[in-house]
Amino acid sequence: MKKLMLILSILVLVTIGIVLFTSKETGITKIDVETLQNRLKNEEITLLDVREVDEYEGGHIEGAVNAPLSSLNETELSYPKDEPIYVICRSGNRSAQAAQLLKERGYTEIYDVSGGMIAWEQK
Repeated sequence: MKKLMLILSILVLVTIGIVLFTSKETGITKIDVETLQNRLKNEEITLLDVREVDEYEGGHIEGAVNAPLSSLNETELSYPKDEPIYVICRSGNRSAQAAQLLKERGYTEIYDVSGGMIAWEQK
């Protein structure tokens, strides 16, 4: 039992280290849906849903703004570049691409929701 607890503690510390290192290196932080749910309850956040319009219209998180990845290159966003911005898609692939694009545009605090709407709907 002690060995299992030690292994779990090490895994948690390594995960935290990776997230902190990744966050400092790229300006993009991966978060899980539980963290997103908590922030939606306690903060006013900007949440971009980068799925296509038909996917978004089929169901989305209340307050999310639809900004499809396919047109994000041509779209100028009106959000301050120094404020947090959260990005979600269906599974996490497009949101990672969108997060990178936002970083390249000068956004400094980007949160990419791991697992996307699939994970959200499972909660």
